[in-house]
Amino acid sequence: PTTLPLPETTNRPPSHARTATDRMPSTLQPLLLFASLATAAAFPDGLWTGASYDGIEAAEEAVALHQVEVLKQFANSVEEVKERVQKTAPGWALGIVSAVAGFLDETVQVPAVKAHAAAMSLAQAVSLSDLRPGGRPVRWEHLTVVSGDGTRLRATVAIPQQRGGERASFPVVVMPNSWALCVLEYTLKQQEWAAAGYVVLMYVARGWWESEGEVTAAGPLEVDDARRVLDTVETRASDWHADPSRIATAGVSYGGGLAVLTAAADSRVTAAVSLSGWGNINRALAGQGAPNLFWYEVLKLSGSPWVGMGRLSKSVSPHFRAILAGNRSEEVVGWCRTRSPEAHLQDLCGGGRATPVLLSNNAEDRLFAPDAALLYRQALHGAGCRVETMIHEGIHAMAELPGMLGFSDAVATSSPLWSRVLAFLDANLKPGAAPPPPPPPALSFQLRQPEASVFKNYVPVYLDFDSWPSPRVQPSSYRLRGDALAPPQARDVAAPSPPPKAEECTRRLAYGPDTGFSGGGPLLSPFVSAAAGVQIKSYRRAINSSSAALFVAPPQAAPLRVCGIPNATFHASSSMDRFQLAARVFSMAPNGELELLSFGARDVWHRGPDPPCLRPDGITDERGTPRGLVGPPRRYLRPDDVRDNWDVPAGGAGEVVVRMAALCTDVPAGNAVALGLSLHDPTRAAANSDVALRVDVGCCGASALWLPVVGASGGAAL
Repeated sequence: PTTLPLPETTNRPPSHARTATDRMPSTLQPLLLFASLATAAAFPDGLWTGASYDGIEAAEEAVALHQVEVLKQFANSVEEVKERVQKTAPGWALGIVSAVAGFLDETVQVPAVKAHAAAMSLAQAVSLSDLRPGGRPVRWEHLTVVSGDGTRLRATVAIPQQRGGERASFPVVVMPNSWALCVLEYTLKQQEWAAAGYVVLMYVARGWWESEGEVTAAGPLEVDDARRVLDTVETRASDWHADPSRIATAGVSYGGGLAVLTAAADSRVTAAVSLSGWGNINRALAGQGAPNLFWYEVLKLSGSPWVGMGRLSKSVSPHFRAILAGNRSEEVVGWCRTRSPEAHLQDLCGGGRATPVLLSNNAEDRLFAPDAALLYRQALHGAGCRVETMIHEGIHAMAELPGMLGFSDAVATSSPLWSRVLAFLDANLKPGAAPPPPPPPALSFQLRQPEASVFKNYVPVYLDFDSWPSPRVQPSSYRLRGDALAPPQARDVAAPSPPPKAEECTRRLAYGPDTGFSGGGPLLSPFVSAAAGVQIKSYRRAINSSSAALFVAPPQAAPLRVCGIPNATFHASSSMDRFQLAARVFSMAPNGELELLSFGARDVWHRGPDPPCLRPDGITDERGTPRGLVGPPRRYLRPDDVRDNWDVPAGGAGEVVVRMAALCTDVPAGNAVALGLSLHDPTRAAANSDVALRVDVGCCGASALWLPVVGASGGAAL
């Protein structure tokens, strides 16, 4: 690991800089100072992100020389302004000037880095966003980490300063960037946590922005890069007063996945935080065999060199396409496993490690869905890790974003997420520093509230569960009876179902995209739903009875609280080997208005037992070299959540289970639970879009909707 040399500051700047400043009234000079610091905060690496390293260093030196002389001129007036403020201004203004004066000398010495530090200190002095005055002074450093293959990664580190005579060492938090985001992503959190006594190193993963190399989507190269970052922490520990025995990894989205993969690969990591991250990459891209087309296009486009944010490796897209096409060869499944933390549970949780992990995901996230997050939580817990989990309202990274921008404590967007993250870090990296807090809940699930909106003042409500699955939540079954849902009955599974009438036994569905159900767009609709409280709605009268079916339960006599993962089990037969079943749960008002609560889709790609292996034509390794193109077909794999075949003979019928997104909401009294069913989900690619496709769904006791009801007494364990 190496550190980029800082630009020299001894040469004279152009004379026009001195002349322009000399003509400026002394009362206006601080305004230009603040503007300079704000620019430094917004562009700590200059305005040339994406240029070569040589170009960055040359440009930094040229601009830094100009800034030095300007800042020297400002220094002459700071004391005068400070005296005036002391006499006439309130305390908060004095805090601003004191913060500026305290860091001005360092700012003059090394502009590219110290101006960054001064800007952050100024933000803290005025309580910008989540920052609060006080805490430790923070020093900033910009550096480069060189990976094992010579790839250079851009990084910044916020370093808390020891107080007079103190010999403290500080725990470390390493934060990889999110997909397509740059070195500025965690700047405010770095300042906040460093002031609280953490060395916080943020680095840009390979292939993004200024970092060299290509994006291989959290593959072995990215994990090796992260281990080199940990090497840097050890090498620079004495310079940063860092304690390399207390390291946590943390990140949002792509960074969250890398944080847990790094913790699994390197025992130097003692805790991990995954915010809007994933546990199983196949579950994200093609969960239940249903390809996630929208997010595939988003990931591919944002990583394209033409966009300018990243350079996606040529080896990634063929794997993505193979997943979307239902290819489950050993090659493709192995590629997914390498990038899935759930495949590394023994390394992360076994052997006595029991690594503490904090998971946070969002209920309307259609990439890393909340049901996948709860399954991820169960996998970690079952393997021996200590897991805390939070599920919030919002789309992908929506709960995290306000805190990254520094507004997590704003009234209208109040969220306990980032304070919970800091408490998690304190508990696991600073044991004994304070009286131990009460044990956190195993799961905190935000309740969907009708009044919830970022435009209104409201306090979010979370349901806390000390264990998960919780004895407070019981599955309740609603059996399909013609066009109705039979309400839950006590001892539902044990009691035999009365024989249905012949005409009630089957509901035939034809394939067609015009179902009458509104699932909303893949991104905008769930965002509006979470941010503005405008729920996604359909209408009973608009349902197309040939391509969709709606099964309605009796109206609720009392409010029904649902919290967990809904499932629908269908006894079905299909006219073709491939088909999709899309299920939706609604809260139906007396006027027939259907409010979407949750949905999911299951694709069946093959009828019968496991098929022979699909040849991985076009698949390449991490460096773009073709592999697996010759020799005998490889063994077909069917790991968890990749069971997209249907072991039913031609002409036969069998069970199809559709898992839906986890939710926590209330169905009000007077509304009815409703189940929608079709052969088309607009957010997922259908295994078969042939208009001749027909699927018959039976209601002879096996087909049912299972809801996780808080406080339910009926139903049976799933």
